[in-house]
Amino acid sequence: MRLSRFERKIIAAIAAVALVPLLGALLLGQRALSEAYAVGVNPRVRAQLEEGLELYRAHFEALKRAAQHAADAIAFDHALTRALQDGDRAAAEARLAELFARYPAVTFVRIEGEPGGPGDDGGVSGRDPAPLELRAARKAAEPERALQIERDGGAGRRLIVGAAAPAKPFVDYQNAGALVEVFGRLERDAEVVSASYLLVYMGFLLTVIVAALAVGIVLSRRVTRRVAVLADATARVGAGDLSVQVPTDARDEIGDLTHAFNAMVRDMRESRGRIEYLQRIGAWQSFARRLAHEIKNPLTPIQLAMQEAHRRYPGDDAAYRAHLDEALAIVEEEVATLRRLTGEFSAFARLPQASLAPADLGDFLADAARSLEAIPAEYGRTTISVRCQLSQAKVAVRIDAMMLKRCLDNLVRNAVQAFAEGAAGHVEVRVSRRDGRAVLLVEDDGPGVAEADCERIFDPYFTTKAEGTGLGLAIVKKVVLEHGGQVHCEPREGGGARFVIGLPEAARKS
Repeated sequence: MRLSRFERKIIAAIAAVALVPLLGALLLGQRALSEAYAVGVNPRVRAQLEEGLELYRAHFEALKRAAQHAADAIAFDHALTRALQDGDRAAAEARLAELFARYPAVTFVRIEGEPGGPGDDGGVSGRDPAPLELRAARKAAEPERALQIERDGGAGRRLIVGAAAPAKPFVDYQNAGALVEVFGRLERDAEVVSASYLLVYMGFLLTVIVAALAVGIVLSRRVTRRVAVLADATARVGAGDLSVQVPTDARDEIGDLTHAFNAMVRDMRESRGRIEYLQRIGAWQSFARRLAHEIKNPLTPIQLAMQEAHRRYPGDDAAYRAHLDEALAIVEEEVATLRRLTGEFSAFARLPQASLAPADLGDFLADAARSLEAIPAEYGRTTISVRCQLSQAKVAVRIDAMMLKRCLDNLVRNAVQAFAEGAAGHVEVRVSRRDGRAVLLVEDDGPGVAEADCERIFDPYFTTKAEGTGLGLAIVKKVVLEHGGQVHCEPREGGGARFVIGLPEAARKS
């Protein structure tokens, strides 16, 4: 996969941003780890730990000796021994109570001998069960002491005394021993542990860097791919291809740039189409001016010459007279047709530039409604109605009212003339808004316009009618373009044609 220059720059920037902190972190991390070991894992700390362990051991031995001393003191107590030898159970119990109060470490006293004999209590005598920590420490302290007592009659008795010390010191002693062992292992493996932590840290940072580079490549590739598409589209526009449209659905800066590019190309395409059309109209106007001049000049001499020939014929030949009358009528009719055509050509050639002024499109349509609704009567089409749908909403525009009214007049006349003779129909004119533009709609329910003719219908001298010069819609488009707008023809739902004039809205006065 080949990377573009932009991608290489992005990846290099990401790598630099990631590697600089990595190198600093490695140096500082290694030093900090070494210093941490030097502070925490050193011979002085180990010596203190071992000294504490010895203190625990000495304390343990002292507790053990105290427990043994208590057990020996009870086992060899003279009063207890005498009471047992005499078989005086009450005295033995009383003496045991005193000894238990004096030696809290004693846990039990057991007398073993002949079952059922004098002084046999059947087991343990003494205090309530010892706390849990005393019972747990009994085995570790080894507190038991035995005394062989002989009684009269040869029956042997044995006195067993148990004593214990608290378990917590011994548990602490064991924990301290384990800590000293772990500390010694850390001290021995200091370099290995430091290196391991450093390697793990390096691996983590490298993983982060690789992930960052991968994300950077993916993101940069998305950006550069879209930038490359824009660059290619720009090159095509520079070569004159204004049909370019870059697809985008992103909502970021590149997406905004793409939308702006598409809007720019669309405006350029519309501007070029407008300029080309106006240039073409200008050429046709120049041609119409010359054609009107060349046609108009000989018309009067032709008509006068034919009239003079008709007037001066003195003969009585009725057939020839009828033929001469017919020729005069044909010449006068055709001269009138040519005069009308040259008049249209001259009007087209003299079409002025639009002089725009602020206006409300609804008010403009209200002013033009009466003359537009009277057009069917001019052609004797009483079965066709023209209705102007007025709107209360204000639509601010800049228009040349006279020229724009001429546009509506041409569109309505074309719609009325498109109906078959005697057919009933409706023509509707209304104001609306579409895609942020002010819109004038002229639609009818007549035969409509063939889809193939929708693009050519505004070209000069193109017409689908048996009569006409094909200049009416060309004039409409020229006037609309001079208003900074657009006009097009589209099919109407339910049949018929719809002409849409879109004009830019003007800023409203506050």
